[in-house]
Amino acid sequence: MEDRRLAYLSENQKSWLRKARDFADQISLDEIIAADQTNVFRRDLFEKACKEGLGALPFSEEYGGSSGDYVSFCLVNEEFGRRCIPIMSSLGVHVLSQEPIYKFGTAEQKQKYLPASASGKYLAAFGLTEPNAGSDTAAISTTAKLVGNEYILNGTKVFITSGAASDYFIVMAQLIDPEGSDKKAITAFVVDKDCPGFKIGQKFDMLGMRGYATCELVFEDCRVAKENLLGEHGWGRKVALGSLAKGRVTIAAQATGWAQGALEIACRHLSKEKKSLDSKLATIGELAILVESARVLTYQAARAVDRGQGDITLAAMAKIQATDAAMTVATEALSLTGIAGSQPQFLLERIFRDAKAGQIYEGTNQIQRMLIARDLLK
Repeated sequence: MEDRRLAYLSENQKSWLRKARDFADQISLDEIIAADQTNVFRRDLFEKACKEGLGALPFSEEYGGSSGDYVSFCLVNEEFGRRCIPIMSSLGVHVLSQEPIYKFGTAEQKQKYLPASASGKYLAAFGLTEPNAGSDTAAISTTAKLVGNEYILNGTKVFITSGAASDYFIVMAQLIDPEGSDKKAITAFVVDKDCPGFKIGQKFDMLGMRGYATCELVFEDCRVAKENLLGEHGWGRKVALGSLAKGRVTIAAQATGWAQGALEIACRHLSKEKKSLDSKLATIGELAILVESARVLTYQAARAVDRGQGDITLAAMAKIQATDAAMTVATEALSLTGIAGSQPQFLLERIFRDAKAGQIYEGTNQIQRMLIARDLLK
């Protein structure tokens, strides 16, 4: 199948695409299926990807990054999505979690966490979602209180990708006013896995997005050193939203990969059919349009990031378009391939399950549509 991306990519971007494809092709189908069925995170593959320069691809070489652009990182994620590579989502969250340290971290925080993250020594996760606070960050109930030289955190985070395997976490909490008033402000912290009072809670065995060590994070009088404050008091939403906007572009790239993978599977299956093929050609054409429209919007958003003009609304549009396209293409591909397409070795049923998760996590598509509308009506 012709790769139309090559016509508008730079040589450096093509190089990252080839590296991602070579990496993905080295992982056997059996390994991909096993990671899904056993729901086990492949730390070895994550570390291998980091050694290839993918663990901090869009960040500067000063702290071990690869100085690639965000388009290149999206190409990697699209390729990993197309092949359902077991570390895809964890790699995306890993980069998402480094972003706040690059933007808001102290020199000491950058030196401690970023080179180790780039090399794969550290795996990072993002602690935002709570049982009663998903897309609505204002509803966060995890609290932090400054006591002497430590912050005391209490609360629970849920559905945290890579959580059970991570070495540190970017955590949002409501800072309690030390004067004792009811005034609170969302504040960001870097929490190490060995902080006293921190533990891994429930590990989730989910329908899709399996093999990513997704779990609860539990804070019970968790003691976090004062120097692990990220940014200023009350900067939590600023820290989170700036990173999540890029994260949604990454998800859009992953979802475009899912959609492309589902389309290719359907085409390979139908190319072997001779009977009634003509009646299915129009459907294949429609699916191809969906995939390409998702890709165009995704890379438009990625290029905006590279220009320093990251657009939260454009990122939301890309995330919606790509994840909805992935869900539609996977659903139609299952219909076109019939019962054969539901077998694990086709990867189609895996893409179908992951695509549904993509419509939900990092801000549901319904919430994203509301944000887009509010922006237009300002």
